[in-house]
Order: sequence, then structure tokens, then C-alpha cells
Amino acid sequence: MPADNIYRTSNSTILLGAIAFLSISQALVGQFVGHGVPLFLRSAGQPGHIVGLVYIASIPYILKIVWAPFIDRYSLPSFGHYRTWILFGQFSAGGLLLLLSLFDPAEYPYHLIATVVLLTTVMATQDASTSGLMVRGLAAKDRARGTALRAAGSALSGIIVGAFIIYLLADMGWQTVVLLMSLLVSVSFLLMWLFSLDKGWKVPEERPSLTVQFKSLKNPRVRHLLLVKVLVGTGLALTYGLKSIVLIDVGFEVGEAALISLVYGSIAGLFAAILIRPVVDALGGFFVLSIIAFLTAAYCFGFGLLFRDGLTETEALVYVLIANALTFAAFPASRSILLSYCKPSRAATDFSAFISIEGVFLLLMAGIGAVLSDVISFSVLLWVGAFGSFLGGFVALSEKISQPKMGVDLSP
Repeated sequence: MPADNIYRTSNSTILLGAIAFLSISQALVGQFVGHGVPLFLRSAGQPGHIVGLVYIASIPYILKIVWAPFIDRYSLPSFGHYRTWILFGQFSAGGLLLLLSLFDPAEYPYHLIATVVLLTTVMATQDASTSGLMVRGLAAKDRARGTALRAAGSALSGIIVGAFIIYLLADMGWQTVVLLMSLLVSVSFLLMWLFSLDKGWKVPEERPSLTVQFKSLKNPRVRHLLLVKVLVGTGLALTYGLKSIVLIDVGFEVGEAALISLVYGSIAGLFAAILIRPVVDALGGFFVLSIIAFLTAAYCFGFGLLFRDGLTETEALVYVLIANALTFAAFPASRSILLSYCKPSRAATDFSAFISIEGVFLLLMAGIGAVLSDVISFSVLLWVGAFGSFLGGFVALSEKISQPKMGVDLSP
């Protein structure tokens, strides 16, 4: 049996189920950091440049390329290769949330953001490990399904965080909410322990060196996908960075804003992720990305006009729902292509190289958008996003090779 296929002998249904649960447990922290923390900071009276630092503090998510080769090379054999890193990350996240509960958003914003940096480092490690697990464990025909499950898991975690944690407990204060988050993540760690994942799988003889981080970018298809994602993501990143500010500024309380951003938004994203998966299979990832790009451009341009007179609460609700639906739809389309370009023996490294370069731009766009929101009109920011996404749609259409056919690997 070829070395690259030795991981795909286990039951794919079981592995997909584990990936679905893993996606929910990991995304609990991501949803809270990306939505809950900015809401609490804005509600505590922090200016836009402080809120924007939350997104810029996610830089470790980008820098995971530095330690991704270690993820591919090293593990505790008795735990499983990627299972080692996944369990370590989940345990660490629970402890860091305990630390986060000590820093009140009104009094210690910079201490809070420093802890967020550590949390995003853990999240980045888990993301790279899970992606490596998917590349090695799933056949090409199952990868679109796996990426859709990850997007759906993220949406479900948003519903959990928004409806059952922040919305119900926001009035009890920051510390209560974060302590409950820590408890929830700790319980998910115990449940995650029950999944064997890659425990017992053989380790490939070929291991990535510390100098191969960008080797996957020699593939022109990978470079093209990267360009498409950066351009298309311009509009999505700017709208994402402004969501918390928009919801608080139109008059919603933290609990209400969490209900809209995390629950209603996640429901919209969940349906988008589920519905887009068969479309990706039928039309190909690049064609789907082009459609999403043009829809994003129209969305940003239209809301840029509305922002000139200020948004109503209803318009702010629609703004969030559309942003989430487009973001979650883009995820399966791009990730199913990317996973097919990753070499199984350096799966986490190849995946992280792409995500790191893409993330440098997108996270900075989200952060800069929030930082500049106090000095530049929302309309101008959204029109910049509309232009980038519109250009990305044409670049995606120019790609002659659509998503790989079922059962085909394109890893270098």
C-alpha cells in the first residue's frame, strides 16, 4: 500500500464524525474570541482601536507556519500523531480561559488581549493538527464533506456560545461568562479523549524539515487559490471586523448582539455551509468562489450606501446574517481545493503555509477596519472591500482547473 494512503484504511464515517465533534469543541474558543470578546470590550466603552487589537492579536494564527513542521514531525506515539497536539491544545485552552476571566474588559484591556494572543496560538496549533488529520485520514472524495462539517461545527459552536452562554449570562458579568466557557472547553476535552482519531496509525518515513514551509507555493494552482482567497476575502474581512462595533453602536446590548452575531449569524452560516457543499462538488471550488465574490461585492457596495445615513437595528441584523452566510459558504469551497494540494507527509505544514499567508492579509484587514472605524466612514471601508471582492471574482473565473474530481489527489 502506498505510504500516502496508509492512513485511509480506517472507517471514514467514524473519522468524519470525530472531525465534526472536534470542529465544535475547537470553535467554541474561536467564536468567543472573535465575537464575544469584541462585544464585551465595546460595551465596556473601549474605542475602536482597542476592539481592533483583538483581531490583530490573532497574528499567532498566521505564524503557525513556524511550528507547523514540528506538528508533522513530533508527537507522543501512545496518544496518536495529531491527537497529541489536539488534546494538548484543548487542555491548554481551558486553562487560558481561567486566566482570561481575571481581566475585566473595562480595566485591563491589554492584559486581556495578551491572553487572547496565547489562546490564538493554541487555536492555531489545533487547526493545523486537525487539517493534517483530514489530509492523511480522508480520501479526496470525502474532503469537501469534511470541510463542510468543520464549517457547520463552527456555526453550531456559535449558537452554543451566543444563545446558552453570552445571551443568558451577559448580565452576570464578564467573569461568569468566561468561567463557564472554561468549564465547557474542559468538558469537551474529556469527551475528545474518547476519540482515538489517528491513535495507532503508522507514521510516514518522510518527515518535513524546517525549510519546507513554503514548498507547496511552488504549485501555481496553490498560488492562484491564494490570490483568489485574499481578494475575495477583502470584503468579508472588513465586514467581519466591523460587526461587533455596528451591533453595539446601533443600540443592542451585549446579550442581544451576541444573539444576533453568534446565534442568528451561525444559523445562517450553518445553512450556507450545508447547502454549498453539493454545489462545490457539482461546479468546482473556483467557480463557487467566483459567485461568492460577486455576491460579496454587491453586499459591501449596497451596505456602503446604507451606512451613509446610519443603519437601523433591522438593517444591522441583515448585515450580520449576510456576512456570516457568505463567510461560511466560502470556507468549504476554498478548503476542499486546498486539502487536495497538501502532501500527506507534510499535511499540517502545507496547510499552514497557505493559511498563514492568507491570514496575514485577512486578519490585518479586519483589525485595520475596526481601528479606522473611528476616523474613516464605514461606507468607504465597505467600498474598498467591494472592489477587492469584485476583482477576486474575475480572478477566480480565470482559473481553468476547477476543484479536483472526486477521488483525485493533486498534492505535489
